[in-house]
Amino acid sequence: MNEELKFIHASDFHLDEPMSELSHVPAHLKDALVNAPYLAATRVFDLAIAERVDFVLLSGDLFDLDQAGCRPASFLLSQFERLAEKKISVYWCGGAVDHPERWPSTVELPGNVRVFSSNLVEEVFHQRGGQPIATILGSGYDPQRQNSADFSVETAEIFPIGLSYGEFDTNSITARNVCYWALGGRHQYQALERGTSHVVFSGSPQSRRPSEVGSHGCVFVRVDKSGHARPQFIETDVFRWLPQTIEIAENATAEEFENLLSERALRLVSENPDRMLLVPWHVLTAGTFNPKLRIEKQLEDRLQWLRREFGTAQTGLWSVALTIDPPAALPTGWYEEDTILGDYLRALRRYREDPSIQISLHHYLPEMIEDDVQHAVARLQGADREQILAAASLVGIDYLAAHRDWDDAVASSNQ
Repeated sequence: MNEELKFIHASDFHLDEPMSELSHVPAHLKDALVNAPYLAATRVFDLAIAERVDFVLLSGDLFDLDQAGCRPASFLLSQFERLAEKKISVYWCGGAVDHPERWPSTVELPGNVRVFSSNLVEEVFHQRGGQPIATILGSGYDPQRQNSADFSVETAEIFPIGLSYGEFDTNSITARNVCYWALGGRHQYQALERGTSHVVFSGSPQSRRPSEVGSHGCVFVRVDKSGHARPQFIETDVFRWLPQTIEIAENATAEEFENLLSERALRLVSENPDRMLLVPWHVLTAGTFNPKLRIEKQLEDRLQWLRREFGTAQTGLWSVALTIDPPAALPTGWYEEDTILGDYLRALRRYREDPSIQISLHHYLPEMIEDDVQHAVARLQGADREQILAAASLVGIDYLAAHRDWDDAVASSNQ
């Protein structure tokens, strides 16, 4: 190879899939949330043009060709045409939802776009100045494909790339001489080295839900004259999910609590500039139980304060939720009371101490709930069971002790 080879690897655009698990969306972010997948994908193509790459590899799930409207197809066409103007090729293999062979026959793809079948592995030579500089072995998603043996070339002299989608067994890549695996099907970026091969899931350019935490983007690859590849992950996301867990003492003042939240929020914003962070806050507590921390109005006030302080612009930090866990144990004095609250807490304690006692919640379920769901509820065990009992404790305190002066109640429980 006489000159450096450069290409972009991207996948899982899911252009037609909106952001999810947001119970409240502020007016100033609605348009940005709707357009985030398109802006993140645009940044992928902008990078390709800025770096003057030889080609772009797209490894599946760009959008659902059967269910989406016109916007995703129109967007991709315009981006492909931008690349064509710069003489940048596109190699596209289909994923689980986008089968390029089902692209509408009435809408012709630009000549710089090559799509791959899902039925077999096809070999294409990418040329520069009439000379082949890369071998692309491409095939779309095939649920019957069990291994990578079909992705093989005789020699690695013309830089071989495997382009596909799916859950390959990355621990047993068997194809001969493939130097870079451009894979799709995982929304988180993952890069592995298997001998002399780079096995890379580029991830989605834009996350959609709280489980897709951290940065998202695409991969920019440089291959030097000796055929050595240097993949580089490039961030493209507009919104970024970053769930946060903080710890406070039960006796923390409102000012101390806000200072702790503020310090963490400022650090997150400084570490993640030029995008909006989506943060569900989870607070862990220690010390003597303090019901004041969990008064619904106070929690809502702190959540609104966070939103005013850090979430009023197009970049910064939007607080999705604020939840507080109780300490491991409630004040022992509450269990000894000759009150409805005492009876209630003692009953819950029996459930916690004896896992063999079933939690009979099916009596409270609507009649239309299926039997298998009712049985699943009855079989709650381990962490799920403990979470239910902890939540039930807080509900009981809220309703059975709402009339109390909490300062006096907490003080008496420690005597």
